[in-house]
Amino acid sequence: MKMRNLLAAALAGLVAAGCGGGDADGNRAAANAAGGADKAERSETSVGDALAASVDHSTFVEQLQAAGLIETLRGVGPYTVFAPTNAAFDAVPEDVRNRLATADQRERLIALLSYHIVQGTVTADDLRAAIDRPPEGRAELATVTGDNLTLSRDGEAVLVGDASGTLARIARADQLQANGVVHSIDAVLMPGD
Repeated sequence: MKMRNLLAAALAGLVAAGCGGGDADGNRAAANAAGGADKAERSETSVGDALAASVDHSTFVEQLQAAGLIETLRGVGPYTVFAPTNAAFDAVPEDVRNRLATADQRERLIALLSYHIVQGTVTADDLRAAIDRPPEGRAELATVTGDNLTLSRDGEAVLVGDASGTLARIARADQLQANGVVHSIDAVLMPGD
């Protein structure tokens, strides 16, 4: 099965236990640890619609549309999306952005964008609770690709790390939507090769 079909299946909620092993259970545990998603008020719109309406995420939305993933984020979910801001995409070297925009790199673009998506609703309180559990200071969260993001803290700020060691700071957390939550981040996360 092609990588695109596997990622689409994962995004549709068909993530098998093998796509991250115990991490899928870890995501559920993190989501339930603090109960933050139930305490805040949710929007009536989907994650996909909220991102499409955001002036701060227009580049991310353009990429999601090019990859054919925006409609998935309008679906049932739930999804947690670590959404890079426009400034985060501007910091990516232009040659990398141009390369990802080519048709022959579509699978790589899908993988990159999917690396920003986690199955389930995981709030900032849930992330902090996971980081603070022993061994304190670090936690991992499985993405829909099966790869992990590394979570840590800088004071109260939550940092999300990628496979290359880049750390993105959650700039705006807990944008709760009908089918999940969006956390705006200040860097584009890059999956390992």
